[in-house]
Amino acid sequence: MLNLTGKTLLVMDRTALAACAVRRARELGCKTIVANFYPTEDSPSKQIADVAIDIDISHTDEMLALIKEYHVDGIFVGWTDSHLPFYADICEKAGLPCVGTKEQFEILSNDKRAFKRCCETYGVPVPATYRLTMDFAREDLDKIEYPVIVKPADESGSRGIRKCLNEQELIENYTWLYHRSRSKKIFVEQYIDSTQEVFIHYTMKDGQYSLSSAFMKHRAQNENGVAASCLLHVFPITCLDHYRKVAEPAVLAMMKGLGLQYGAINFQGSLMGEKFYFYESGLRMGGEQHYVFGSVLNGVSTLDLMIEFALTGRMDSADLLALDNPYYSKPCVNYYVTLRPGTITSIAGIEEVEKMPQVLQNATFKKIGDTIEPSNNLDRVIYRLHVMDDTPEQLAKTLETISHTLHILDENGHEMQLEVVTYDRALDMLSNS
Repeated sequence: MLNLTGKTLLVMDRTALAACAVRRARELGCKTIVANFYPTEDSPSKQIADVAIDIDISHTDEMLALIKEYHVDGIFVGWTDSHLPFYADICEKAGLPCVGTKEQFEILSNDKRAFKRCCETYGVPVPATYRLTMDFAREDLDKIEYPVIVKPADESGSRGIRKCLNEQELIENYTWLYHRSRSKKIFVEQYIDSTQEVFIHYTMKDGQYSLSSAFMKHRAQNENGVAASCLLHVFPITCLDHYRKVAEPAVLAMMKGLGLQYGAINFQGSLMGEKFYFYESGLRMGGEQHYVFGSVLNGVSTLDLMIEFALTGRMDSADLLALDNPYYSKPCVNYYVTLRPGTITSIAGIEEVEKMPQVLQNATFKKIGDTIEPSNNLDRVIYRLHVMDDTPEQLAKTLETISHTLHILDENGHEMQLEVVTYDRALDMLSNS
């Protein structure tokens, strides 16, 4: 049993995900400090921490003074890519354990161009890339085969991605993204026409890489009947053996070549036919929190290991390579309760849902009074539920029950769930993952 009594953990993330880490650290005996510039009412992690401090984490000297004042033993970042460079800098200057270097974070979390170049170096399959600048040179435009997607190099979570069917749409979307991007680095790449979006997660210990989980993403249908933001993450995936045969050797070679030693890393891509295409990664925890299932089914939690590493520089509390197993013995899902546009005025049923034995955890992202915009990203999600059952059929029935128990109403009294899940729809997603 991991016991970190007497240790002090600094968490720089503000989110509901970070609140899960704060809660777990406290269960393990740690004193927790959450530091960021968000007010406590906008920072779920601050609301449950032992100490909440308003500070800009980019002010390194102030962060170092805080670490000294509170005798901080380690720093946990978790899920926010933009925090990683500051995390690396602060850890280096404070002499605290860090799961990566600035260069590793740049390639694997903050610069999609650098990630793609790295993949190409090691033979990790990626979509074709097209050259384009704000000059919109005719010779560049003539080489592009449609459809393509454009996306900024400095965003994650499906934010900013636009599909373009022709040159006019490409120029319009490229220009819009360029003016809102901090880095001014915009990708134009082959559109992979596949609904089989796959996510691969490894946990790293002493330079050894353990495949911890793999899931497939299924999307809800938006108001126009096209794929919108996420509805289900389904664990495990049936194509896992195929991935390990055709793509994993190159992925492992890249991780080794980059010198990765400790931490968590995730890769996002698609399966089209027999070929995988990877287009994004994160040298951090994954937002789906696969460790919730891993701790129940395999007896090993990546979150516990990451907290342990932050405080000790080691991951000795669990035999990772022996226990970790992505071939989950029970079907599991992350159920994203995604909403239609409008203002949330009433919520009912969530307490009943949280008491269901199949529901292992709920992360809440929205509250009464929040307004949902008509986007296609995770900003539409109010709850992310970790749900596990004994068989696909039982899990499908459980998901239907959850969806029909929840009632989230807008200002006009209309149900806001983007898709009320039925048994047949749930079973179809579970059977095609």
